[in-house]
Formats: sequence, C-alpha cells, structure tokens
Amino acid sequence: MSRILIIDLTDKSIKEEAVPAGRYGRGLAMELIRRHSKEGCERLSPDNTFVVVPGLLTGCHVPCATRATVAARSDNGFAVTSITGDMPQKLASLGISGLVIKGRYECGRCAVYMDGDAVRIFPVPGMDGLTCGDIVENIRKKYGSDCAVIGTGPAGDMRLPLSGLFTTYPEGTPRFTCPRSSFGDVPGSKNLRAVIVKCNKYFGAECADEERLIRDGKAMARLIIDDPICGGALPGLGSITILHLLKNKNAIPELPKGKKPCRPEKAGRLNYCCAPGCVIGCLNRHSAGNGHVFSAPEEAEVRAAMAHCFGELSEEELDRTASALSKRGMSLGLNATEFVYTAAMYIELTKLPKTSETLLSLIEETARGSVPGRLIGGGTAALGRLYPDREDIQRRVTRPANTKDSERRMSLHKLCPELGDIGDLELLYRQIFIMENLGLCIFSSFALINRPEAMELMARLYSCRTGEAVTPVQLLEYAGECLAAEADMAKDSAAASVRRSIPEFVKVLYRYFGEE
Repeated sequence: MSRILIIDLTDKSIKEEAVPAGRYGRGLAMELIRRHSKEGCERLSPDNTFVVVPGLLTGCHVPCATRATVAARSDNGFAVTSITGDMPQKLASLGISGLVIKGRYECGRCAVYMDGDAVRIFPVPGMDGLTCGDIVENIRKKYGSDCAVIGTGPAGDMRLPLSGLFTTYPEGTPRFTCPRSSFGDVPGSKNLRAVIVKCNKYFGAECADEERLIRDGKAMARLIIDDPICGGALPGLGSITILHLLKNKNAIPELPKGKKPCRPEKAGRLNYCCAPGCVIGCLNRHSAGNGHVFSAPEEAEVRAAMAHCFGELSEEELDRTASALSKRGMSLGLNATEFVYTAAMYIELTKLPKTSETLLSLIEETARGSVPGRLIGGGTAALGRLYPDREDIQRRVTRPANTKDSERRMSLHKLCPELGDIGDLELLYRQIFIMENLGLCIFSSFALINRPEAMELMARLYSCRTGEAVTPVQLLEYAGECLAAEADMAKDSAAASVRRSIPEFVKVLYRYFGEE
C-alpha cells in the first residue's frame, strides 16, 4: 500500500498519511510542500519541509525509471531537483510514495532510517567534518553495502547556497554523486545528515498489471536503445555528448571504430549506470578521443566550465584541474561547476592570478569556511549582490535556463489534436514534466520527447502501474496543472522573478528541438 511518511525532527514524531488522489511525481512533491510547510517561510527555517517523491514508475520494471523529485520552499517560491542513484527505486519498493521531513533536530545531527519493518530517527555523532565519501563509507559499513543513502556533507553543514546532496549509487565506482542542481543547505539547516533506506529490492513497487508493464517496458527500452543519442553517443562517449549538442543539434559524436571503453586505474567494479534498469549507461565513459574518462556527468560539466572561464590554460592543465576540483567538490558536497564560475568572478574582482593553483586554493578556502570561501560558496548571485552597479558582473550571474522563454522557437509535432492551442514551448515543458512525474531519466528525453508512440507507451505504463486507464492527453493535462501550480507558488513569493523552475538540461533540448 503506497503511503506518505511525515517525519518531524523537532518532536521526533513519525506519521503516515494517504497519497492525495490523482497526485504523483513532481506534482505530488509540490502538493506536499503546500500541505506541510508554512507559506512564506524562509528557506532555512524549521518551518520549511524537505520532500522526496519517487516517480510513479520508479521501482517498476520500466527502463530508465530511476528518478525521484526532491523539493523544498525557497526564497523564490521553491527549490526542486531530480535525483537518481539507488535511493528512489528502493524508497518506492518500500511502498513510500512521498517522504516529508520538517522541523529541526536540536541535539547535534541525525539520520532517518527506514526498512520494511520500521522507520527511526537517531543521532549520528562523529560525522562532522567528514567528507561525503567517508560518510557513505561509515553508513554502509554499519548498515550494509546495499543500503541507499542521500545526505549532506561539509558544504551543507555550512548551509552554503552551492551545497548539494550526495546520493549513492549501487556498490561500485563511483560510489555516489552530488547532482549539480541539488541543494544541501535545506537538509543541512535541519541538522539532517542522511536518509538511509535498507531494502533488497529495486523493482518492488506494486503494479496492477506487472506482466503487461514489463512487455510495454521492453517496447520503451527499444525506443531508447535505437535512438542515436541514447543508444549510441551517450553510452559510447558519456555526457560530453551533451556539450556537443549544445553547440550544434546535429553534432552527434560517434565512438571511433574499434575503440574499447576506457577503465580508470584501480577502478574495481565499475558502475556504467546510475541505477538498475537504466538502458543508457553514461557513467565511466570516454570524454573524447584522448582516453580520459568521466565517472559521472557532473565531471564533464566541471571540465566545460573550466574551458569557458580559464581557456588560456593548456588542455592537460584543464583536465588535471577539472578532475581535482570535481573530486574535491564531490567530497565536500559542493557544486563544483558553479564554484568554477563563481571563483572566476572572484579572481577577476580581487585581481588574483588566473591559475589552476589559485582555483585549488580557493576551493580549500571554501572547505575551511573562511570569509572568502563562504562568499564563493554563495555562488555568482552572492557576488552579484555586492556589485549591483556593475553590469558586467550582473551579466555573469547564473540565471535559470528558462529565463528567456519568449526568445525560444521550437519545432515539435502536434502530439494531440485536442491540445492544438498549446504552443511548442509549452508542449516541450509539459513533456519534461511528464517524465519527471513518471520518474524517467531526463537523458532519455532525446528518444521519448516529440514521439507519439512514446506518449502512448507512457500512458499504457501509467495504466499498468495504477490500474486506471489514462490517455496521453490526460498526462499532458496533468503536467500542465503541475506547471500552473508551481507558477502560483512562485507568485506567492515577493522575490519570485522567474515563472517556472525547469531543469537546466532544457538548454540542450532548446537546441535539439529548436528551429534551425
């Protein structure tokens, strides 16, 4: 039986409630925020909530259905991201459709643990100052290598805006990742060190018609694998593919013939997929013909940021420094990509040498929590607030990907004649929300978005999971309701300036599905 868990860290209470009718995925996450947090509360207030909601198909035998939505209130309405790893599927396999954590633990830091028999809150002394990797190691040593964990590291403890969550992978290399778009300051402000899920199943979610779901899931897998990006470039070269597509929608890189996948030295068991059921596999892949391997997409993003901001460095130095920054950022639970952009601004403003040594010293300042380190840990927005009179600085402040919606010109199929009045950009956003509501990996969007047969499959999979018939039009309508609800939440905030919170990945989709 699917249920919502409500955990209050202040009074240490644990309650259950039924899933609101007709709500699932990202839409459910926003509904839980509205129900369980005070409107207008500050981002780091105990009144805020930290919500984790697996996608509707997560925990089922559906390819690439490995995601969960993580959300909280924020100063601009709300913060929301999508995470993968082994947590979402195991959470769904326990029959948990949503996890709401509110309040603040006042006796040090704590962990929330759940398995098939119990849910507990308990203190976790001795982990302050540990890296994310050491925290994962400590938890898995105690609870088993098969437990799934999300949590915060040193950057989250300092409640830095650039802090992120760490989320574990199945046992292997890499052991965990820190998604660029995630946020660690909210759980950090609750003194929540980790959420631990102990479950031996990845595909334990209840399905009304599992036999038909598996059959339709195989059909979806074929769509994904046959796509030249999802089935070729991404598993062959990894996330460097995305950087090529950002430059040119037709620049789909090909793996050189006869080229075998590289293996990092002393890698042991490698994870090529972030979770069981993924049919793409973009971890531990080539970045280019130079043989360098990025263990996770975040590492490729750091390298791209380095090339953009420090292009005067040699290719070898860019590779070496980007790798060091990525590893250090992961250990701190820090968004290393945004760190690079912010550090570049700081170096320019303070006239420091524009060298790799300076960059590496600045990330250590952030690790120590010094004044310069905390300033850089505040992101480009923090520096921008210090220089409201400098247009050159304001232009470099990181903005949401969809800030310039009105300038986008898309070219999509009219998937449903009944929704003919919907513009192409709105149609793109609704399809993105369908994927997030269902828990599908955003990388599979190249194969699934703008394809009528994919929409039909997603509708059938919904029906197999729930036992309720649904059409593609209804999936799109629910996605539209979710978009509208989030817009209303943003309007409730005086600081809100952007109508929608769309994944940063949309920048690639703007290019891929945009007009020539």
